[in-house]
Order: sequence, then structure tokens, then C-alpha cells
Amino acid sequence: MFNALTQSLARLVTPRQKANPAGEGNWHPGPYQLSGGWLPASWGQYLNHWQMGYDPLPYAGSSIVEACVWAYVRAIAQLPGYHRLELDNGGTETITSSALARLLRTPNDYQTPSDFLVHLIRSLLYNGNSYWIAQRNDRAEVTALHWTDPRACRVREVAIEGEPFREIFYEIGANPLFAFDSLVSGGSLVIPARDILHIKLATPRHPLIGETLLAAGATELGQNAAINYSLTQAASNMRPAGVIQTDLTLTAAQVAELRTRWAEQAHNMTAGGVPILTSGLKFQPLTMSAEDQQIIEQKKMNDRAIDALFGVPAILLGITDTGTQKSAEAVMAEWLAAGLGWLINHIEVALDQFVGLNADSIGKGREYTEFDTEALLRSAFKEKIEGVARGVQAGIFAPDEGRYKFGLGAVAGGFGKMPRVQQQMVPLDYEPPEPAPPAPAPIEPEKPPEDPDDELDDDERAALFAFHVQREMSHARTA
Repeated sequence: MFNALTQSLARLVTPRQKANPAGEGNWHPGPYQLSGGWLPASWGQYLNHWQMGYDPLPYAGSSIVEACVWAYVRAIAQLPGYHRLELDNGGTETITSSALARLLRTPNDYQTPSDFLVHLIRSLLYNGNSYWIAQRNDRAEVTALHWTDPRACRVREVAIEGEPFREIFYEIGANPLFAFDSLVSGGSLVIPARDILHIKLATPRHPLIGETLLAAGATELGQNAAINYSLTQAASNMRPAGVIQTDLTLTAAQVAELRTRWAEQAHNMTAGGVPILTSGLKFQPLTMSAEDQQIIEQKKMNDRAIDALFGVPAILLGITDTGTQKSAEAVMAEWLAAGLGWLINHIEVALDQFVGLNADSIGKGREYTEFDTEALLRSAFKEKIEGVARGVQAGIFAPDEGRYKFGLGAVAGGFGKMPRVQQQMVPLDYEPPEPAPPAPAPIEPEKPPEDPDDELDDDERAALFAFHVQREMSHARTA
């Protein structure tokens, strides 16, 4: 796999050209983000800051930052990704045979979709940029994406002779998975922008250079680092639990003897040993001072500021207010509106643009990438079943569609395909029709009068007929 990728990357190598630095290096207000650190505004105003003893400050490790980043990682990495197509009837269809669908299921040969999203989100939130080298097949479809360290990537704008625009390239530094030394001298690649998936956050300095949220929280991170350092020093120095007070005047020998006797007895205090003080000696435990309390409150305020910067609900980080009670569904809805929904959409539209969705959408519906957020509440069984049941009752879902959300099969015989509503659900302007007049009773045909001859048999009818004939003949002769 790696040999195939190396060969495909070799075809992408572009000879090194002089990059046009226009747009980079211009003055902008600090703090200044650098590779692997940042400079305060007062330091970065000097171009020779390193000659003045101002070295870049590394971003201080912070548990609250790590908690915020992992909150996003844990939420997004569990979402399944789909290639959707809008239909003419207003519905959507899931495409499972496209290059994008295969990429979302298998981003490369050595990472799961969860691994892919973990690396993407961490590099994006910590560095402001996430770079992925694309591997294509003979049909120019993206078949794999390979992560590269954003600290070893640079954007290069190359001027094209006779053209008013510049072409964008990416200089990719050393990657532990690939031997770049055999491709280009210097151990780096220059790859066209069409073969680099670049997802970035805000770009205040340059349209292709994202900046992390941590640059805005540099003050809070610096204060937290100083507080943590002072607390660590206090813990390592083992501040005494208290002092012994007395109004007596003690000599140096008496103080030394008292300290020795106290040490002999005090080390057994946790095992039930109780020191006994005489001659007006009193043990005064050391409690937290007002200054210590202010430091702790300042650290809490810094944590809340960083939390607000990332947009993570405080309850997910263990920061709660007295009396605050929210359901899991309400917390997730708040987070989707505050920051999670934006980041998911930001990744989705970046993938859409990179793989070329809707590049030629004439005659067909819009196509898009979607990470299904229903997985965020898959453990909230009560809320899910109530929502699905309400959707089925309202005719939004067919019974089969509601069953699919719980991994159940369709109703046998096809009886669950059609959405259903209750009969009393009618429009507000509905008027019942006028009752139809009753149908007239059917007219029975009149029966003919009964003929007494109907009761005679054949012989009697023949004799009666002969009698009538003879009587008519007799009347004729008489006349």
C-alpha cells in the first residue's frame, strides 16, 4: 500500500519554485501564532525578537483545553458519515456506491473512520489547520486520505508567468509513514492544492492559514500555567499543617527540644497518637488564606473562559452551577447550536468541495456529506422512542421507517410502508359535506290479474278451447 502511495505521490511532485510571500508577513495585531508556540503582542512587534531574548512561548498544557478538545472528538468521531442525494419529491437518498461513500467508510488502509476523525479534529482545534494527502485511482477519484503533521506543512503561492492569478501548492514536510528523501531533496514534497484536503478554522491573516482558538485564550492559559506551577511547588515543599504558638519566651535549646518531641509524637497522629501540649503551648492549624481562595477562583474563571471559547456545555466538563438541571437532549441541542453543529458542518462542506460534489449538478439534485447526529442520543432510549412514536402517529414516518431506527425489520406483507394518520386529523378549513337525500324506495312491478285458466291442466285447457270454438261457430250459423 505504501509503495503504491509513494509512486502516486511521485507523480504529484512539482519542481521547487520561488514562492511569492505576498499576503504573509504583513503586520497584524498580536498575540502572534508561530510554529509550535506564540508571541505576546509586546514581543512580536520587534522583527528581531529572538535577538532580544524573546523566544516563542509554547502553548501551556491545560486539562480544560484537553477536556474541550476531547469533548468534540468523542462527539464527532462516533457519527457515521453518509453520501446523500436530494430527490425531486423533497426526500433524500443515501448513496452507498460512490467514491465519497467508500471514503467515509474506509478513509485509508490503516485507520478506521473514528481514527480519521480523531486526528482531523485534534489537529484542527490545536493548530487551526488539518492537512490530508489524497491518493487517487485511475478515474481520478479519491480512494484514501493520509494525515500529515500540520506543523510541517506550508502554503505556497506560485506566480504563473503571463497570468494575473497565482497557483496554490502545499509544501509537505517529513511524514513518518513515507520516505520523502527518495522523492525530493530536502525531505519534503510540493503538491498541488487539488490533492490536499485542507480544513481550516478562522483565517484572519491569510485565506489559507487557519488559526487555532488557543491564540485567543493565551492570557487564560498563561495564568493557569502559573497557578499550576505555584501549586506544584507548594505541594513539593510540603507546607506544614500548622504551627505551635505560645506566649512564653523560649531559648533556642528549648525550641529544638520542643520540635524534636513534637516530631516524635506527631508522626503517629494519623494512627491515633495525640500530642499533649503543656505550659501554654497551642497548636494552630494553617487554613486557606483569602489570597489562596482568590487564586482558586481565578483559575475557575479562566476555565470557564476557555470553555466558553470552545463552546462546550459546562456540564459536560464537570463545571456545574447550583440548581442547574438539564436533560441530555437539552444539553446536546444547546451544544449543536453553540459549537458542535458548526464544526460538523464545517467538515462536511470541506469534504463536499474537495471531492467535487455539485460541480455539475444540472439535471440532478444536490449531493452532500452528512454526519448523522442521531448517534449522539442513541443511549437516551426514552427520548428516542417517544420522538419516533410521535413521528409515526403524526404521519411523518411510516411504521417501517420508525422500526428501522431501532434496527427492526419491515412489517411482513408490506403493511408498514405507508405513513398513517388518525381519522380526526383534518384541515382547519374543513367543512363536512351536506348529507345526501335518502334514495327512493324501489317500485315493484304490478302483478297481472290472476287468470282462472292458470289452474287447469293441459287436457282441461284443450277441452275448454274446443268448447269455445264450437260456441263461436254456433253463433255464426244462427246469425
